[in-house]
Amino acid sequence: MKPMYYKKHQKQQWHCIVASVALVSIHAFYSLSAFAQDSGATIDGAKYEKCLMLAEAAPDRGINMALEWQLVNGGVPAKHCEAVGLFFAREYSEAAARLEGIAEDMRIGRGMPVRGDERATASAAMLADTYGQAANAWLLGGELVRAESAIIQALSIVPEHSTLERELRIDRARIAAADEDFTLALSELEAVWAVDRNRLDILILLASAARGIENYERAASALKTYMATYPDDPAGFLELGNLKDAEGDKPAARQAWLKVLALSETGSDADAARANLERIDVAK
Repeated sequence: MKPMYYKKHQKQQWHCIVASVALVSIHAFYSLSAFAQDSGATIDGAKYEKCLMLAEAAPDRGINMALEWQLVNGGVPAKHCEAVGLFFAREYSEAAARLEGIAEDMRIGRGMPVRGDERATASAAMLADTYGQAANAWLLGGELVRAESAIIQALSIVPEHSTLERELRIDRARIAAADEDFTLALSELEAVWAVDRNRLDILILLASAARGIENYERAASALKTYMATYPDDPAGFLELGNLKDAEGDKPAARQAWLKVLALSETGSDADAARANLERIDVAK
């Protein structure tokens, strides 16, 4: 049986990755703008973009702008801006709940831009994207069951073989790994890699998932390709140390984690490397 620290150690790479990804996708801005152009619907795209940028840079101000906009029939764009502001304010669960409500509004046309005499309704891609945003918010809020439910909903309606479908499968892998289901995480990532060999960025996730089920050969192969493309990425050396440690090669693990600190003295990767170095020192 693995020691108790092992499970926590297995999750370190994923924790760092989740912490370092952009806090929220704002694809809906582009989706709504494109929808307006394609359908003739009326939307104040400039105001929407300004609100989203403010929500990211200064969440409280962005939320206030969104609430004021809602008072003058800002509809779904204003509600989405508010949700983005809550997300960047780290009110993840509240943001997630709002995003799921927005998806329902978009589905039936409530608060959507006007097209002629009718309210527009969202495409399957727009709905899937919004559920995907909700899933990521639930994930960062630590509500894994709700994150899984939202990502399944997104994948059930996303256009097949689309770029968005691949992004959502990567999101599902992150959620699965956070729940220690590394088998599902690896399966989703392998599926994406099989059809898109340009997604070299996911190989570090794939390596970590493979390590999670003790498939060290696959982990090493994925990590080798990743590090050939991103040779100075601290996350790559962190995962290399994790892999060597899992294989029982403590000296190689130490060298990899020291390299993390040489490349970056601060941040989640550096913090994890320090914690690992302290752990193996104590274990001597």
